Amino acid sequence: MSREMWHRPRDAIRQGRDATLAQVVEAIDRTAPETKARLAAEVGISEQYLSELLQELKRDDVVRKAYVVDDAAVYANADAVSPLHAGRRVGGATADGERSERATDSTTDPGDRAQTVLDLLARLDDVTATQYAAARQSFVGEEPDRPAGALESLANERYSAVLSELKSYTLTTDWPGNRVAADLATIATNLEIVGDRACFVADVVDSQAVATSGVVEERVCDIFEAGETINGHLRSILFECDLAAHDDLIVQEETVHRDLDELFELVTAYDQEMYGYLVTVTRALERAIYYWVHAAEIAVHLHSGVQPDHVLI
Repeated sequence: MSREMWHRPRDAIRQGRDATLAQVVEAIDRTAPETKARLAAEVGISEQYLSELLQELKRDDVVRKAYVVDDAAVYANADAVSPLHAGRRVGGATADGERSERATDSTTDPGDRAQTVLDLLARLDDVTATQYAAARQSFVGEEPDRPAGALESLANERYSAVLSELKSYTLTTDWPGNRVAADLATIATNLEIVGDRACFVADVVDSQAVATSGVVEERVCDIFEAGETINGHLRSILFECDLAAHDDLIVQEETVHRDLDELFELVTAYDQEMYGYLVTVTRALERAIYYWVHAAEIAVHLHSGVQPDHVLI
């Protein structure tokens, strides 16, 4: 993955070396080469230059003998191999607190274009997370300032803006930049689906009007809260390169499974209407959380070149 596409220009030599380091780590993780010659051919560099890079990676404990990637070390050194570096402003705030949206054209510097993509993704996440929070308010009988459905047109607008920018980026960037753009498009799609699921939950709450209370309501609220926490971890991973947040995300995901299990043990004693209502709501929440977790996995891979364990949900 090309570091040039995802950094503001600093030092051209260091920039190119960082890009190659990332490619070496990814090639090792993806192909597990048996020899240095095979690894050099996979990356497209000389064995001499590869030896120099491997010395640096081994010194940082990112790569061990036999060309095995140490996942924990890669995460700890993500800034050294990441094609999406954390040292950038994400979504510059304007006076009224809204994130700024900067237009780009064919002459835009690649680093500026990358920054714009991330700004647009942050704006999309803002609105879909707000939809999710509005669905939670609807479930507990509160009146959100803006219902989830009322925000759908804004979510669609911001989603289209991300895809439009990524399309331009793909057309003006050589491989593997187009693959990075495709991964970011998947993240954008996942965020948009979260907004759709939130609208669905709000519609179910409004149309069925089944009252919940006590421990059942508490368990569903716990699931809502866990989803919001997972979204926070996604933001830390994607926008701040905080790969340690992935471990916290997995712990929170396990909490969701536990809460779901406990919830359905509780509702089996309720009437059929209550059971059907809760199944519908929690299934939608489960899928929304799945798409946040999946987006976080993609972000981890973009940063480190290492594919984390598959999602549980």
